[in-house]
Amino acid sequence: MPTLTPPEFPTIDRATLRRGLLKSRLQLQDRAAREAALSASLARVLRTLHPECVGAYCATRGEFDPHPTLQALHAEAGNAALALPVVDPATHSMRFVLWAPGDALQKGPYDIAEPAHQDADVTPDVLLIPCVGFLDIGLRLGYGGGYYDRYLARHPEIFTIGLAFDVCRIESLDSQPHDRLLDVILTETAAFGMDAGIGQEPPAPAPD
Repeated sequence: MPTLTPPEFPTIDRATLRRGLLKSRLQLQDRAAREAALSASLARVLRTLHPECVGAYCATRGEFDPHPTLQALHAEAGNAALALPVVDPATHSMRFVLWAPGDALQKGPYDIAEPAHQDADVTPDVLLIPCVGFLDIGLRLGYGGGYYDRYLARHPEIFTIGLAFDVCRIESLDSQPHDRLLDVILTETAAFGMDAGIGQEPPAPAPD
């Protein structure tokens, strides 16, 4: 997971960009169809990777919700553990704890749900990351808290899958020293990043 070195992108106001992207995501049309397409793409990638533990998140503010996809795969395979993040605003840190479909959740900091039990720490080998915005090369724009950046700096071996809608795709973004490229970013119509080809359906054969 390489680190970007500035100045690769022109300076742009991240806060202004973030507000516009969040508004567009909340106003997204045909959401059910878009989520179904993104869910299918995510399922293909996870089946290809065969992860031992998938770190996910509880969707908020119009994010794609990965839980239905993970629950279906969990029921299908039953051997991949699932984990959700627990954040500590006092230390600006994040960790992951084991979680299974049906386990209780509770409201955490920033009004984002977290597992009610928080004593089974684990390090996922595949991590799903929500994107407010993204560049084709795999650069993610988040909410600005830096929780994922700090976590991935401690665990650079984790395979990262960004999840976003096409409306979140942006043309340019200023890079910062802590920015790291995600391995792949999935939307409802395409895949981006260094490993964009993973789990993608092969092209149809040419007619004779």
